[in-house]
Amino acid sequence: MTVHALFFCLRPDPATAARLSEVSADVARRFGLRLRPPRTERLHVTLHHLGWYDDQTDQAQAMAEVRRLAEDAAATLRQGPVRVDFDQLLSFTRKPRNLPLVLSGGARLDGVRAMRAALGERLQAAGLRTDPHFTPHLTLFYDDFAVEPQPFVVPGWTATEFLLLDSLQGQSTHVDLARWPLAA
Repeated sequence: MTVHALFFCLRPDPATAARLSEVSADVARRFGLRLRPPRTERLHVTLHHLGWYDDQTDQAQAMAEVRRLAEDAAATLRQGPVRVDFDQLLSFTRKPRNLPLVLSGGARLDGVRAMRAALGERLQAAGLRTDPHFTPHLTLFYDDFAVEPQPFVVPGWTATEFLLLDSLQGQSTHVDLARWPLAA
């Protein structure tokens, strides 16, 4: 049985993803962390998570309905390109092991926060639940060692589209379901 996680995200272009992988390698060396081979195609900033679903008939139907509502809501968003830049490095420490090491930030990510809020309004109007808690971030890799929050400026990219993805849990695979342009 496959478990699916549906979510909206911003994804860097291939050149930026390759550069961010180099940042990962530099951070791993600097802190003495283990770095697995880079998965540049999986780098992203999540905007809204829409839930987990399995392949059982009732769950598959629920996932199809959520996807339909989410795609219809996303199609109504009118948003220009969004700048995605980072100024902080930290580990999320909600669990004892396999901690996400992430790039995050303050005012440099205000455009991402605003876009997420606008998309959230549309999702709620469509009857979908959204999580009010949001820490915009891009996960570089996972390690058991926690890196304390610290300033770390990393230029990102200008997002010109946002996507709806299906993350196949346990398979390290993201499937593109739909994408929308961010155009002025």
